[in-house]
Amino acid sequence: MADSLYANAVIGEASLRNDPRGSEFAIAVALAFYVTGCVLVVTTGPTFGALHAFAAFVVLTAVGALNQLLPVLTHAPNARGGIVPVIASGFAAGFILLVAGFYGAPSFAAAAVVLATSATLWVAWSIVRLASGREEGRTRALLAIALAAFFTAGGIGAAMAGQLGGMWRLSFLGIAPVHAMLAIGGFAGMLVITISYRFVPMFAIAHADGYGRWGAAWAAALGILVAAVSFAGSAIGARIGLATIVLAFLAIGAQHLKTLSSRLRARLDVSLQYGRVAWLFGIAAATAAFVGTWFPALFPPAIVLAILGWLSITILGYAYKIVGFLTWQSAKARLPAARLPALGSAVDLPLAYGALILMAIGAPAAAALMPFASRFAQMGFDLYAVGGIAAVVAIARLAARYLFTSEGERGTEIEHRATR
Repeated sequence: MADSLYANAVIGEASLRNDPRGSEFAIAVALAFYVTGCVLVVTTGPTFGALHAFAAFVVLTAVGALNQLLPVLTHAPNARGGIVPVIASGFAAGFILLVAGFYGAPSFAAAAVVLATSATLWVAWSIVRLASGREEGRTRALLAIALAAFFTAGGIGAAMAGQLGGMWRLSFLGIAPVHAMLAIGGFAGMLVITISYRFVPMFAIAHADGYGRWGAAWAAALGILVAAVSFAGSAIGARIGLATIVLAFLAIGAQHLKTLSSRLRARLDVSLQYGRVAWLFGIAAATAAFVGTWFPALFPPAIVLAILGWLSITILGYAYKIVGFLTWQSAKARLPAARLPALGSAVDLPLAYGALILMAIGAPAAAALMPFASRFAQMGFDLYAVGGIAAVVAIARLAARYLFTSEGERGTEIEHRATR
């Protein structure tokens, strides 16, 4: 019974499931950008080009994941199969142009147009779907906040790209911190927080009351807004906002631990192990940003801790489940009589945990050494990149277990336990 409820909670009842191919495409492209970011951070260092390759990973993962999760979490309408690949392709083209621009190509102006168009279409479409949802009012409200932050951050980013591309003379570079705060905290951060409120109890098969106090999530959203607005000129406001974020993150972390302590599973799922490590990075990133209002040299390490640590490790961890469920769903649609392997046994755990260890060592090493010894910080980035690529390989191997299965193959467990 628990297995059945768990499966429905994550991939939804049959009537709520989107065609998984659109989400699979978006997440596959997202992982390609993540690998690109890892390669760039090794070959060129922590440049703006590498940073925005990781940004593309976050955005495209959100496009793929929300497409599948909105009907399940909020009972929003299912999407037509071809919409998500078109939106994902638009973002992919825009980010390729943007990353190329940071490495000398004359592509900033084109990137501004393509990314602004893609962001407008995706946000408008997603808001309409959220408004059509019939469940989870708090979840829909927080997701709407995340999408509004993304739209604003995207607008600022497009304006800066347009300036770099010579489209206008107005300078927007002075509000780059606002862009970063809204993109990292307001968009990606609020998505991670909101989805974690649902995923952590699901993945642990735990009582959800530990994650039932939504006040911390609202406090985080308020702190992010105050900090973002204040970065335009008020150090005191930025400190108040960032202090609020630190306190909210500590409260959410405590809720996270309480939820895990009530789990029914004997062992923590690999996704939750990634999430537990990632949350430490989130608290560290917020703390570094807060202290950075006195010591600005800590802002770049805060960004490293947030993007490479908190956001990327969380997304990679959740990807083991999301990619597994999507490809399992595709395999069942293609081979309804097949007995597919259980998801828990399909993950290469030594590879997944080895990747996590490398990332968990590399990211803080790079962040800690950046202000003082950039040459040695590169060793941390190199270590992180090896771990990140290994995690993508583990996710790809998981997907291949289902995508390339055949009718004659025998799974390790019967069908109704394939989502364990």
